[in-house]
Amino acid sequence: MQNSWLPCSGLKMGAAMVAIAAAALMAGCSDSKNEAPAAAAAAAATATATPAPAPAAAAPETKRVIDQLFDTETIGMNLAYVEKIAGPAMRSESHRHQFRTDGCEVTLVSDDADKVINSMEVSISPSCNLSLEPVLGSTAGEPATRLGELSFGRFEQMLGGNYYADCLTLCGNAADPVVYLQAEGSRATGFMDFAVQAPMVEDTVLDATSAWRDAMTKAESEDYVLDTRFNCEPQRFKDVIASGLKNAKPTVFSFGRGLKFEQGDCN
Repeated sequence: MQNSWLPCSGLKMGAAMVAIAAAALMAGCSDSKNEAPAAAAAAAATATATPAPAPAAAAPETKRVIDQLFDTETIGMNLAYVEKIAGPAMRSESHRHQFRTDGCEVTLVSDDADKVINSMEVSISPSCNLSLEPVLGSTAGEPATRLGELSFGRFEQMLGGNYYADCLTLCGNAADPVVYLQAEGSRATGFMDFAVQAPMVEDTVLDATSAWRDAMTKAESEDYVLDTRFNCEPQRFKDVIASGLKNAKPTVFSFGRGLKFEQGDCN
């Protein structure tokens, strides 16, 4: 009987057993050869797999320019530093520097050397309805008041203050006369002064200031009003103007240091 070599085994066998043994051995060899490449491929895939990237950290939110400015910390800053935040002023005259940003019109009032910010004025408008929390704080459990919610009565309720006017009679046409409500700084407000104002244009403001003028003229004289002597003793007729302006809306909100109204000659 002829002997034959079987693949993979290296053994000689009889012809009768060759077919059976060969089939079994070849199946074993074939499985080994197939499994090895598959295992190697799996291992290679595992080794070379790129790990999933970590979630990108959220970029810090950039504060708007007005949100950086509308803060008590702005008071006392160098004007040059503020202009790095807000850019150069649109106009500068008599130590008043006007800016327009994020829908708000802002005037920064500097010292005589135009170096340090003493106070800030913000025009109240639908496009500039800022929260007052950065400058007045907020009461626990209550939402902070916004500029658009301010009335003269609401301001007085929060901060108190006295009423003043630059003119109530024979005012001329150079500019609309203005009525002010100013609250002097206290320890509770970090000795920061606050004020609201409105021109005598809207009916509510005109009616209130007219009643104020008439009460003073009746109690004193026309000269008392013409000479704005009422600014020297703001408490005397306060009830009249406070009642009239209770629901009137101011047009400008101010805060800072040195907001004292120029009362004129009170001697």
